[in-house]
Amino acid sequence: MTEQEKEIVAKASVPMTVANVFRWIFLMAALFIVLFLFFGNKLWEGAEWYTALSGKAYSVLLWDILLMLISNIIRIILTARYNRIVKNL
Repeated sequence: MTEQEKEIVAKASVPMTVANVFRWIFLMAALFIVLFLFFGNKLWEGAEWYTALSGKAYSVLLWDILLMLISNIIRIILTARYNRIVKNL
């Protein structure tokens, strides 16, 4: 593999890596929210502040999961593009 081909491969892998980072960020945020809701239901079951906060947490969790799904789809598309570029070299 020549230096120019290595540059092309490295340049093509950057968007795929960025999409993967976003996927991990959304995954960790969703995990944190789910754990907060799970343990919160056990620890602060009747607390008024927890009831109000859990409704908002479920809304944030919904959007977080949708963004994670979108980033997964984008990552799959970028991975296919990367594989096509590498195959053509």
